[in-house]
Amino acid sequence: MVAASLGEVVACLIRVPSEVVKQRAQVSPSSSTLQILSHTLYHEGIQGLYRGYKSTVLREIPFSLVQFPLWESLKALKKTV
Repeated sequence: MVAASLGEVVACLIRVPSEVVKQRAQVSPSSSTLQILSHTLYHEGIQGLYRGYKSTVLREIPFSLVQFPLWESLKALKKTV
């Protein structure tokens, strides 16, 4: 469970900035991804790319606490069948 939680924390380091850029691209479809990225970095800095990081991690950790042990249990069950 600890490994799954740490995995989610690290995965969110990559997932959150890409989600921020994707959501902003959906709002202004005339801008390119590179324009959105550079605009965000210029006006908000690196913090702008990690907007919502804590809430995303807090959403993902409980899911991981259930998902990964369940997955491992089902794999072990399959080997015995």
